[in-house]
Amino acid sequence: MTQATDSSTTALDAEERAELERLRAEGAGRGPTDTASRAGRGRWTAAIVLMLLAALLAPLSALATWTRTTILDSDRYVAMVAPLADDPAVQEEISRRITDAVFEALRVEELTTRTLEAVAERPRVEGVTQDLPVDLTTFAEPISNAIHGFTEQQVTRLVASQTFEDAWVAANREAHASLVAALTGETATEGVTVSEGRVSVNLAAFIEAIKPVLVERGVPFADRIPAVNAQFVILDSTSLASAQSAVRILDLLRWVLPVVAILLLVAGVAVAPNRRRALVIGASMVTGALVLLLLGVQVLRALYLDDLEALLLVPQVGTVLFDTVSMPLRLGVRSLAMLFLLIALAAWVAGPSTGAVTVRRVPARLAGATSRPTGALASVARFASRNATALRAAVGGLAVLALLVGDRPSAGGVLLIAVIAAVALIVIEVFRRWGLQDADSLSEGGPAEVAPV
Repeated sequence: MTQATDSSTTALDAEERAELERLRAEGAGRGPTDTASRAGRGRWTAAIVLMLLAALLAPLSALATWTRTTILDSDRYVAMVAPLADDPAVQEEISRRITDAVFEALRVEELTTRTLEAVAERPRVEGVTQDLPVDLTTFAEPISNAIHGFTEQQVTRLVASQTFEDAWVAANREAHASLVAALTGETATEGVTVSEGRVSVNLAAFIEAIKPVLVERGVPFADRIPAVNAQFVILDSTSLASAQSAVRILDLLRWVLPVVAILLLVAGVAVAPNRRRALVIGASMVTGALVLLLLGVQVLRALYLDDLEALLLVPQVGTVLFDTVSMPLRLGVRSLAMLFLLIALAAWVAGPSTGAVTVRRVPARLAGATSRPTGALASVARFASRNATALRAAVGGLAVLALLVGDRPSAGGVLLIAVIAAVALIVIEVFRRWGLQDADSLSEGGPAEVAPV
């Protein structure tokens, strides 16, 4: 009895042992797979976080670069605003500002009234003043308006001349230091006035410049023009203090932000289990962030115009100012967005999807649809087949060089460079395939020619 019990127990232990070994084997088979899966998810999570940070820093990098190279750089700033001297809206705004400031300082209507009162008080001269009404002051306003119109006409002519253009460039160069001080929160000098969120350019220098010309052209009372400080408002916002802080931070980090953004993107691609797919995702995220920046610029434009419109005599000036100053930023962001979009597209083409495979088959179809070249073209084909990698690298290097040469290539320029590079790569691939086909035919025909020997 005891022996049987021991036997059944032994048999049961053997079955349990066998089941245990089976479970261990299954666990051993599943373990590495589960571990690899968890590791893959972890790497993708880290890659997405890194690439998201790169995408967030990309717009800040563009803003920092624009702030330093366009707004805070004197030569670039002057080159940017110099064409505004020819803009009709700007000319009209400045002409009206200067004329109104001069008239307000001279009190032309008051001077006219006093002059007419003095004439009325003088003894009447027969045949000259005897028929004038007793109260000559009724003519004060019409005469003042006529002088105002004549003065504005002369100022407008002067503002439209080359003299004003030269003065505009010189004044903006002098005022730039004050503008930089205003934007960075430092103490502004005489060129720019900052008060309660409003930034204004002083027009006193222009008034002093045109005073001799007005005297020469016979504008009444022009010789009595005092030192007038007319204001040309270029920014009015309650958020100026926040903007000043942002400008200081962006300028401080202008080199750090682009470098860190690129390193984060590269690190995200390197960490991902599938680097090609990560490059598609990362480049697409950067493109999306840059597009959002462009949309933000448009929103800021609307807010800027709403704040400034009521302070301008010519409302169109606000649009001209904002579009001129923001144009380098918008062009640069569009170019970067187009570049990263093309990078994402190139990485997608290299992938295993049906669409990507179809695109990659285009060179093969072109090579198969045409007859193989002979003569010199055959030599070129064989050269291409032997040096395809070097030729592709040369095309890529020339494309990068074309992007770097020049000053901020436009989005259209980036697209044109990409199209030319793509066509060049297709041509290289077609010739490479022709060269391989030619080499295969020679290797197949070689033995047939040697056999008779």
